[in-house]
Amino acid sequence: MSTSTSARGPVARGNHASSARAPHALTVGESAWLVAPACALLLVAAIVALGPPLGHALFAPRGDWTIWPQFVGAQFVHAEPTEHAGYAIALLGPLLVAGAALALGRRRTSLLSAPAPALVAASQAGLLLFVAACVLAQQRHVYDRTFTGEPASHRMTVIALPTLLVAVALAGATAWALQRPPIVVRLSETLRESPRRRIAVIALAALFGFLWLLSAFNTDGTIELANPSVSENIAFWTDEAFSLLGGHAPLVDFHAQYGHLWAYVAAGALSLFGATLAVYAAVMLLGTACTLAAVLATFRRVAGGWPAALVLFLPFTATSFYMEVGPLENRYGPANLFSLFPIRYAGPYVLLWLVVRRVQRGAARPPVALFALAGLVAINNLEFGLPAFGASLLALAAAARDRSPGALARLGGAALAGTAIALALVSALTLVVAGSLPHLGMLTTFPAIYGSEGFGLLPMPSIGFHLVVYLTFAAAIVVAVVRLAAPAVGDEAPLTTALAWSGIFGLGAGSYFVGRSHPHVLIDLFSAWALALSLLTVVVVQAVVRRGVRRPQLAELLVLAGFGVMLCSLAQTPTPWSQLQRLGDSRPARERVAAITAQVVDRMTVRGEPVALMLFLGRRIASELGLDDVTPYANMDSMMTEQQWAETLRDLRRAGGRTVIVPRHWLLPERIAYLRSAGYVAAQEADLLGIVEFVRRTPGPAG
Repeated sequence: MSTSTSARGPVARGNHASSARAPHALTVGESAWLVAPACALLLVAAIVALGPPLGHALFAPRGDWTIWPQFVGAQFVHAEPTEHAGYAIALLGPLLVAGAALALGRRRTSLLSAPAPALVAASQAGLLLFVAACVLAQQRHVYDRTFTGEPASHRMTVIALPTLLVAVALAGATAWALQRPPIVVRLSETLRESPRRRIAVIALAALFGFLWLLSAFNTDGTIELANPSVSENIAFWTDEAFSLLGGHAPLVDFHAQYGHLWAYVAAGALSLFGATLAVYAAVMLLGTACTLAAVLATFRRVAGGWPAALVLFLPFTATSFYMEVGPLENRYGPANLFSLFPIRYAGPYVLLWLVVRRVQRGAARPPVALFALAGLVAINNLEFGLPAFGASLLALAAAARDRSPGALARLGGAALAGTAIALALVSALTLVVAGSLPHLGMLTTFPAIYGSEGFGLLPMPSIGFHLVVYLTFAAAIVVAVVRLAAPAVGDEAPLTTALAWSGIFGLGAGSYFVGRSHPHVLIDLFSAWALALSLLTVVVVQAVVRRGVRRPQLAELLVLAGFGVMLCSLAQTPTPWSQLQRLGDSRPARERVAAITAQVVDRMTVRGEPVALMLFLGRRIASELGLDDVTPYANMDSMMTEQQWAETLRDLRRAGGRTVIVPRHWLLPERIAYLRSAGYVAAQEADLLGIVEFVRRTPGPAG
């Protein structure tokens, strides 16, 4: 963070030297650096001392879900109450630093004014060493192969050494350029907005976004030739939409694993334009395009124009879509991981744009409509939606000119009214579509199974790049507080608001990695990290330019190096010819596994029959064959507990069905025994596809 956020204009080196030696009252920025080391030690001590008892009291498994014993025996279950509690305590870190800095800054003491520059430099040097240690540890860490499918010696270097070297060089070059007034003047002229430049920026941003989105587009013919990580996951997302085409609705009688409301959007497009994968991918990518447009519009407001926004937008987009599995021409990453874009990120980023827009315009009316959207975002996906709701509320409260109890109460009232409207809208939607009010308990089905019960969780390394991500979010919050405490914020209010929002949202969404601490999940957070880092870069550039010839601080160089890492992500930009070639390779319809599977299921069933299809793409197959798939989950891989199987068999019996069709893989002996105890016996099996049909012959207690 800069210690001179209220500085106005360049300061000569000689004048700075004399002013540094003169006694002065500490600024809030200086105070933050002075208290940061002590706050960090206190936070670590609190995590060590309070983590275990707090975790046992608040985050211990409740036993509401019984995970199949074979998963437990295979170490697929890692309940992490202490880790959850430790992260909950860590969320207080930015507030601790900000509160201590405000308290020290308000004392108006000059006792620390003389040694303050040296102490600030030492604090920043300590931060630099810690970040270096985190990066080094991340490169050396060997990830546990349990539940990852990786070899025992697997390493995944998220940020490679060449990238770091280039980033450091870019940071040095940027700092050098920003200290040269003639260069700054030329850059300012280049980034000055004009009608032609505005059109050019929007066109370039659209083209750049299109290249990335093209890498995520698939059809029924290309999906089976796509990166295996894409083809293996597509069923989890598409079946949320196809459940609606089959007469079963999320939040009513179907448990969506990712997006409770996005399923309705996608299903509407499938109904209008055809129930194909191409239509599904197109509507999801349209949502991602709108997401990127909201981010670009936000950058325009905080950076001072469209050209400057483009400078932030290009590396932000490339970092948001950072490749998890290669090769580059047929990749897997957040761009084609629809559970992230648009399902998790679209709503939050639109909210950020609306919050910044409201602050910049100085709107006085209660933001009821904004919080209605925030409520819908939270209902769609709790993991990212709740942090976005909280970030919007707290950022608006911090940016309010009137922070009296009455004004804050009115803001809270608007949040409550918006939430009520969101609930009413969702209730109306489910009533119209499914004839039932929503069952809000379904919102917590998978958060409970994964988060509380520990299915699929991995222990978090004690040190690694994830701590750099955490520090970036924390820094965004502290910098926002420092700027709010500065004498003049005026036109800087949108940037300050965006900083606060990004830090709060990032810390909240960070719980996603705290649970399953795999490097792929860390990359899933890169978009939130890139957002906060981009905003911090704007702060640093403004501070360095204002100070003129004075050398940048270590922390400022660290931020510029982080932005340099983001710039290196541009090397992963898809080439149009590679994507056109990929899309040109299409598997004939008769050879597609999905089509062959549908033929096998067709021979096992009768049109209109209620069945439980626990297959990948089971919902789509049921829709094509005219079957009533009553399975309340996407497929068998989403049904890791006994209660989920009992719910499925109960729904099947209520519908008058007697057929369960399951894949052979993961068909554990205990699951076979469970089906037999419920009166189901194996009727036939398609050996080549590994599909087994069970039919209920006699009544059973489990059904």
